Amino acid sequence: MKDHIKRCIYLIDQFNHIRLIAAILSLITLFIAVNTQNPINKDGILYLQTAEVFANNGWQEAMQHYPWPFYSILIAWLSKLTHLSFENSTYVLNAALLVIIVTSFISLIKELGGSRTVQFIGAFIILSHPKLHHYQHYIVRGFGYWAFSLLALLHFIRFYKYLKWRHALGWGIFIAAAILFRPEGLVFCCFGPLVLLFRKDTVLWSKLGNTLKAYSFNIITISIIIAWWLNMPNQDISQLGRLSEFWNQLQNGLILLSTNINEKAVIISQTVLHEYSKKWDLTMVISGLSGIYLYKLVETLWPVHTLLFGHAFRKKLMPAEKGIKKIIIYFTILNLVIPAIFLGQQFFVLNRFLIPASLLLLLWTPFSLHYFMQKWLDKKTVFKNNFAFPILSLAFLIMFVYAFIPPNQSKAYIVSAGTWLKQNMLQQSKLYANNSQLSYYAGKKFIEWDVSDTPTIPQWSSDDFVALKTHKNHYENITNKLLTLKLKPGKIFANKEGNMIAVFEFIKNK
Repeated sequence: MKDHIKRCIYLIDQFNHIRLIAAILSLITLFIAVNTQNPINKDGILYLQTAEVFANNGWQEAMQHYPWPFYSILIAWLSKLTHLSFENSTYVLNAALLVIIVTSFISLIKELGGSRTVQFIGAFIILSHPKLHHYQHYIVRGFGYWAFSLLALLHFIRFYKYLKWRHALGWGIFIAAAILFRPEGLVFCCFGPLVLLFRKDTVLWSKLGNTLKAYSFNIITISIIIAWWLNMPNQDISQLGRLSEFWNQLQNGLILLSTNINEKAVIISQTVLHEYSKKWDLTMVISGLSGIYLYKLVETLWPVHTLLFGHAFRKKLMPAEKGIKKIIIYFTILNLVIPAIFLGQQFFVLNRFLIPASLLLLLWTPFSLHYFMQKWLDKKTVFKNNFAFPILSLAFLIMFVYAFIPPNQSKAYIVSAGTWLKQNMLQQSKLYANNSQLSYYAGKKFIEWDVSDTPTIPQWSSDDFVALKTHKNHYENITNKLLTLKLKPGKIFANKEGNMIAVFEFIKNK
């Protein structure tokens, strides 16, 4: 068995197309993920609607619809170029971005000193990563942000190594592209190059010159944006979209964080804690937020990957020189700080906010898995006192196979309900609903309404429809309430878990 694995390793070491094969496999997994009847995520609907606004009315209207519309603008341009629908154009764009994520990840492992075998393991890990796979059928700006952030980091590391202008420009261009998807990229644009000031083997003036090189493209870009804005009639900070948010965070971010945490601590002190425990109010808030953050981070990175990262970091298995490791650690810390501040200000954090940090932490895992493989191959017996590598291999094989299994279509009932409404509603009919996804597939702007909100439906007519997302356990109660409003039950669209869209029609007067 070990002889066969050693032969495979030898063949991998001779193979030159790891990134190409990984790119093809990533496209296959994306095609499988999007080729379902599940509805588009709510953020995705917003981006598609913004793309439609841009296509019909231009970028200023798009900015009014969503203040950072560049992802939507790309979708609209691609749709015009390919004559595909906005939705299909988005999946084509996401496919290209996913390829960039996968190939950049493998290239980073190579820059960090990974052999072809380690690169192969890295490809296996990134293709099978559960959370990245989870978001493949989503329409999110994150794809562009993750892709160009990795590509920018790759060029930054090369610039740190070789100090060539082309790598400095590559860093500037790709971090600017990342910013167009998510303004959080401004943090790396502003603070990333500062690590060059600590580069060894260079004098102070060289360090300053190299740092300025890394900033050069973005200094020129920002100067052009400022000049353009100053020449605009009726200057308004809203014309800069979410750039104003970044400036506000620089000025007041930590104050907002501190104020919010202290306010919550006061609430807990007044409403939850005993008078003898009130001194622990701030400790409870901070420890609670820390627990949420760590749980979300491990959930995003995935438990087995977290253990492998910890092992690789502790054993110092990444062979890259110290300076390169410092860059990875520095950028990882920046990626961890951004969602931590967001959590402290908003008291929630989504898994996808932690994907950028997780991708950098994942860079350590192939070196750990390779270490376990070498230890296993060096043993004379296959399993005796050496279970780590076989167990890890089985775990990653299961994750890899899972990446090629179509996702659960448990939300397909929303698409079916929306399609039915689109086919059966008259042009003048109004839709009262409690779900924006349903409205999108019905092709109707909806009036947000729920049976628990108000006992009456304003300005209704006999041609209108009410469609409510609910559960089968609440259906009878909702039906009884709506009968008092002269609504009769109609079509029901449900899944196996009991979630449903219940359609109600107004009882027409004879």
